[in-house]
Amino acid sequence: PAEWNRALIRIMSRITGPFPFSLGEAFVYFHVFLGAVLLLLFFVRLFKGGAWTLLLRTLAYASILYVMFMMVFGLNYQRPSVRTHLSLEKTLYEKDVLVSMNQALIERANSLRERVPEDDEGVFTLSMEEGILYEKALKTDEAFSSEHPVYAGTYGPAKGILLSEYMNYTGITGIFFPFTGEANVNTKGPDLLFPATVLHEMAHQRGVAYEDEANYMAYVTSQYAEEEEIRYSGTMLALISSMNALYRVDKEAYQALYATYDEGVKRDLSAYSAFYKPYEGKVQEQATKVNDNYLKSNGQVSGVRSYGEMANLLLEPFVQKGRIDL
Repeated sequence: PAEWNRALIRIMSRITGPFPFSLGEAFVYFHVFLGAVLLLLFFVRLFKGGAWTLLLRTLAYASILYVMFMMVFGLNYQRPSVRTHLSLEKTLYEKDVLVSMNQALIERANSLRERVPEDDEGVFTLSMEEGILYEKALKTDEAFSSEHPVYAGTYGPAKGILLSEYMNYTGITGIFFPFTGEANVNTKGPDLLFPATVLHEMAHQRGVAYEDEANYMAYVTSQYAEEEEIRYSGTMLALISSMNALYRVDKEAYQALYATYDEGVKRDLSAYSAFYKPYEGKVQEQATKVNDNYLKSNGQVSGVRSYGEMANLLLEPFVQKGRIDL
């Protein structure tokens, strides 16, 4: 099933890829409009008759969509973990190992930060346009999949969400649309993690369902990029996750390591946090709850916390192979 599932996504992605806009986004807007119309019709038919027939037909249509979702993406939750494909094993580790790995990630982030562009305020900013980044991400993925053929294949490029500004209120930075095979990203967020988000959604497009694994794939894939900006973004995604894991077990060790960050890295993180402050509120809370329930319903028992569990995946090659790369 995994093979034809990947093949189906590739076919859809190649069909939808040439469109300059997200068909998945249009799909969502159409169904929001359709839902409002059906709700209105249901109340009208409560008085004129035929309400239950309409309800049954609506449920039948929803069931068809669910079956399509399972065929295109849902079955990926039953696929072997990336651990299987990347020759990793679950590892028990002590805090000292986590500290050592964070030191290695900080060293790499600091080194890369010295060589990436920044704006007038000293904050990391991408030098390439959005479309160029999507092309570079495809080339990066090709370089990675040449060594890991299970993830190889021709897919359409990532696409920006038209209403990205409003997505900031939800806290969502990207989404994979299973019905169209498109990796979609919020284009109105900070540059810091934007390349990593593109690679994260591309990992979903290639059949990686679990969020922690998609984050890990974003980091690993980013290290195959020729562009230091992409490698820096992926490294920062890994560093944030790994340092958050350390903060949960030893706040003093976290503070000691944070002090070793390059000043540019500190500015990037401060700017990233400050960007989202105005968008925090009830909408983001509700969006987080919806996403949390979706993830749990598909076997990710940690819900939205699974986005941070990539630290365990980062540690496995570090423990087994003595490095932060594969």
